[in-house]
Amino acid sequence: MGFTDKVKKIIAERQIVKSMTIKNLKEKYVGSSLGILWAIINPLLIMFVIAFVFNNIMKTGIKNTPLFILSALLPWFFFTNSVSEATTSMKSSVGVLSQFIMSRETVPLSIAFANFINFLFGFIVILPFFIMFNVSIIKYLPLVLILMALHFIFTLGICLLFSITNVYFRDLSQILNIGLMFLFWVTPVFYSMEMIPEVYRNIIIIANPMTCYAVLYRSLLYYGTSGEAYIWLLAAMFALISVISGYILFAKKETEILKYL
Repeated sequence: MGFTDKVKKIIAERQIVKSMTIKNLKEKYVGSSLGILWAIINPLLIMFVIAFVFNNIMKTGIKNTPLFILSALLPWFFFTNSVSEATTSMKSSVGVLSQFIMSRETVPLSIAFANFINFLFGFIVILPFFIMFNVSIIKYLPLVLILMALHFIFTLGICLLFSITNVYFRDLSQILNIGLMFLFWVTPVFYSMEMIPEVYRNIIIIANPMTCYAVLYRSLLYYGTSGEAYIWLLAAMFALISVISGYILFAKKETEILKYL
C-alpha cells in the first residue's frame, strides 16, 4: 500500500484514532480526581520549582530563568513521553490489534496525539507568562504553530520507528531510558547554545535533532525572534526524514507484528 493510500485509510479510520487518543489521555490520569487538569498544574509546579532552584540556589544570572527553561522543557516532555509510551505500545495493544482490523499505525499515532494534546494544555497555560515577559512574541505565534507541526511530525516518525523496532528487539525499551537521559543533557534545555563551545555547536545540532526544536521554541517564545533560517530548514528536514523512515519500516513490518507479540 502506497503512502497516499495509507494516509487515506488512516483518515477513514479517524474515529478509531480519536477513540484511542481519548483512551490514552484517560489512562494518563486514571484514578486522579483532577484528571487532565494535571496537564495545566504540572507546568505551573515545574515553573515554580525552577524559579526557586535557579534563582535562589544556582543563581545562573539568566533573566527570567523559569521561562527560559520552560520554553524548551515543555516540548522535550512531549517528545520523550510520546517516544517512551509508543515504544512499548504494540505489546500493550496486542489485544486490540488481534480483535479488530485497523491500521497498525493508529496505535503510535494515537499516543503521539494524546501527548500532543497534553502538551497543548500546558502550553496554553504558560503562554500568558511568556507574553507578559516579552509581548513581541505575539507576532511570532503563527511560527510557533508551524514549529509545533514540524515537532509533531518528527516525534510521530520516531514513535513509528521505535514502536515497530521494539517488537523485534525487546531490549530497546530498556536502552531507551538511558538514551533519553543522555539526550536530555545534550539538548539545550537548561542552557543556551551560546554556552556550548563553538566547535561543538554544529555537531550537536546535526547529531541531535531535538536541539533544533528546542532552539526554535526558545527563539520564538523567550527571545522574541524568528530563529535562524538554517535551523528551520534542519527542523523541516529532520521531520521529513523521521516520518518517512518510520513509515517505510512500519509498512515493511506491520503484517508480521502479531507473530512476534
